[in-house]
Amino acid sequence: MSLRDRYEEAVRGLRARVDAMRRDGHPPEAIARDVHAERRRLAVHYKGLTPEPHRTLIEERTVRVYGNPQGPTIDFLRAQGKSWEAIIDGATRPGPPIGPIPGPEDGRT
Repeated sequence: MSLRDRYEEAVRGLRARVDAMRRDGHPPEAIARDVHAERRRLAVHYKGLTPEPHRTLIEERTVRVYGNPQGPTIDFLRAQGKSWEAIIDGATRPGPPIGPIPGPEDGRT
């Protein structure tokens, strides 16, 4: 299983955490904050395992999209109009891969 596959599996696995928190009666805001924090922790962990130059490309894209190398903050998402449920959904859904690693023909090695 590739590093990306393991990351995606871990992110999708957060859905079980959401389900358990719902069963335990946690409100949507608490669930969103919990799984969002765990998703950011997973992102940092897996980015740390990602070899260069792919890691830099991922971080550049993340900063370009969210203004933060660790990904969007709760405040950023709320300012974008995201509901607690939308934040929960996003935290449990892997984003798209950035694509193949550019080679020398792209001017980057």
